Amino acid sequence: MRATNTAVPLDQLITPPTYRAGPYEVRFAQNKGEVHAAQALRYRIFYAEKNGNPSAEMRAAQRDMDEWDEFGYHIIVIDTRAQTQPAIVGTLRLFYNYCLQPEQQFYTEETFDLTHVRNHYEKHLELSRFCIDSNGRGGAILMLIWKYAMSFIQDNQIDVMFGCASFSGTNIDEHKPILNYLYEHHLAPVALRPSPKVDDYVSITELYEPNAQWDEAQKSIPTLLRGYLKLGARISDAAIIDHAFNTVYVAIYVETANMLRKNPNLVTHV
Repeated sequence: MRATNTAVPLDQLITPPTYRAGPYEVRFAQNKGEVHAAQALRYRIFYAEKNGNPSAEMRAAQRDMDEWDEFGYHIIVIDTRAQTQPAIVGTLRLFYNYCLQPEQQFYTEETFDLTHVRNHYEKHLELSRFCIDSNGRGGAILMLIWKYAMSFIQDNQIDVMFGCASFSGTNIDEHKPILNYLYEHHLAPVALRPSPKVDDYVSITELYEPNAQWDEAQKSIPTLLRGYLKLGARISDAAIIDHAFNTVYVAIYVETANMLRKNPNLVTHV
């Protein structure tokens, strides 16, 4: 799909209404101040909490920033109880293929070749930079982000969503159980499989060992990834070692037409 010269503004797409759960509300960021607050949350989680390695520019600003922020759509969850606003406690960035600038690729394409996926579908949406404040995980905040993203995907008839699923720590041995599980049950077909573009990766095929203890492996699956897998997500056969974020990650995609067909009540019952 050819890139356009300017981003597609949100007013040309169907934007979900603001959803609320208790003191929290979710919507798209509406100005630079809210985007900066989302970037500050990302910095606290990815670098201060998870021991990532920020650039000097990020460290000075105390914000996680990259070239996709300007034209991405930033889902934010706001804690309305806070005295100082915006008090952002959760965020997820969406990036639509019609927002790509000339010669620009998706963030995921920095390390994975997505040619097969991009050629097979027309409308692509990348999901990235997901994080939740440490005081609000496993509850309403995650539910609101998920519901909002799925509403956007459904209403705008997105064909495929993709991104990366990451696991904290760069020791590949610690992640063997979950990588084996994903390889055994959720490997992408060859015709659509993302392939690594960098040298610092591990072949899951080579480290794969049949393991009957799938129950144990499933316990280490992050909550958001667990949701994607229930919707039919497929993964790469390579894992990237990312020292900047202190993680190991795989590429992941979900065919959304198939997802919505199998889960007609996905948005209303999330």
